[in-house]
Formats: sequence, structure tokens, C-alpha cells
Amino acid sequence: MPHRWTDLFDLVMDLKAYPDFVPHCRGVRVFSRTLDHSGNAVIVSRMTVGFPPVEVGYTNRTVGDQQGRRITVESVDGPLEFLNVVWNFEPEGEDGTVIEFSADYEFSSRVLAAMASRMFEIMFGEIVDAFETRADRVLGPTGMSAR
Repeated sequence: MPHRWTDLFDLVMDLKAYPDFVPHCRGVRVFSRTLDHSGNAVIVSRMTVGFPPVEVGYTNRTVGDQQGRRITVESVDGPLEFLNVVWNFEPEGEDGTVIEFSADYEFSSRVLAAMASRMFEIMFGEIVDAFETRADRVLGPTGMSAR
């Protein structure tokens, strides 16, 4: 992507903005934002995703490790047995970034898995494109900040 990794990192860490552009994100409530012993930003939030009639809410712990150029997300509660999301940001030149995104999850209930798995597949399949579009809108098509 033609944007600095630090700007992209900040966009991913701006959880409150997710309902504005992340597919199927209905709401985010941030409970806390602190720094851990390593100086990493730690955000505990509750996210609601879905499309009628199925919506799923779960609490996440998001850790932004700027030193490692990595953001991790794990579920804390909710209908997920586990959720592990990883964003890696690799600088490419002065104003470019290669992003690696992965998401691994499992529902704790077979019934819910049958109802919501497809929704999660769609959401995670569209998320990187949504962030690319958001980056171009917020930062400009060449990475020039429009903030």
C-alpha cells in the first residue's frame, strides 16, 4: 500500500471508527485503553458484528506493538471459543507498506457456528479492502495525510 506503516497502524488501532467502514461492524464500545509493561497500547472493547437477523457481540483485547509493527486481537468473552487476529506491517521504501493479515476463530456453539460462520468469513474476507479504501480516503491516495 502506498502509505507509511505508522499511519496504517494508527488506522487499525482506531477501533471507534470501525462502524464507519468495516463491513458488517455494527458497533464498538471501548472499555479501556492502557499501556502494558512494554509500552504497547492495550485496548479492551466490545464489538458487535453481523447483519440482520444475526448479530454477534464479543469483547476483544487489542494490543498495538509499534516496536514489532504488529497488532494482535484476541477475544476475551462472547460466543467465540477463540479469536486470533494478527496485522503485520512491513515498511517498503519510505512511503509504502506490505500488510499481512490473518484471522483464526472458532465458535463455542455448533448452532451459532452454523448461523454466523459465513458472516465471519465474509467480514474477514472484506476487511483488508475496507482498510485500503479507508487509508486512501483518510491519508490520500499517495499517503499524504488528509487529517
